Amino acid sequence: MNTQPLKIALILGSAWLLASTVAFAQGTASSPSTVHEVDPSTNTVWIGGPNDLINGPAPYPIDLDASGGPWRKQIYSGPIAGSGGGILFRETILNAGTEPWTDWHEINVNLGSQVGIWGTSSVTDLRINGTSIGFTTSVTGTMILDVDSFSQPVLPGDVLEIDKQFALTTALFSPPNTLLYTLLEFPTSTIPEPTTLVLLAVCGVALSGTRRR
Repeated sequence: MNTQPLKIALILGSAWLLASTVAFAQGTASSPSTVHEVDPSTNTVWIGGPNDLINGPAPYPIDLDASGGPWRKQIYSGPIAGSGGGILFRETILNAGTEPWTDWHEINVNLGSQVGIWGTSSVTDLRINGTSIGFTTSVTGTMILDVDSFSQPVLPGDVLEIDKQFALTTALFSPPNTLLYTLLEFPTSTIPEPTTLVLLAVCGVALSGTRRR
């Protein structure tokens, strides 16, 4: 019985699974849950950094972990009602892990008193250590925002800044100090870890040996 085709299929399947695990890795190491308030004077939510009076003043640390959960963020109205229509997000995030990031994903869970929607032009700027980079965005059903294809990766120790706008379907934040909505966020990476590269290389060597035999 010729088992070579089966061996080749198994090796290729293993390599594909390894690559897929890397490409679709998502989650964070600590699955943090944070609370944020809308500044009614500017309709801005500061997330990490010196203007975040709850979680700042340092960039908020996130560690990519494929086996972890997302970063859960609850957005509340401020102590007084503010005008609606659109909320600006200013996020300052530290890559506190050991893997680079190449994408960012956000899901609007809609657990609060208002419904918010993403638009394809929601993200206005993306910066690494203060320098703007290129990216693409896509929206699934106005609920899921994907920011992909960073022109350069967010390396460990880098600070990622995201500027984006979230549209609201209601006019006012009423009453004050009320949960508006909840967002789930996480980075992903399409760059294999060193151990994954080694395993892929082993698969390649095994495949080469199988072909020679």
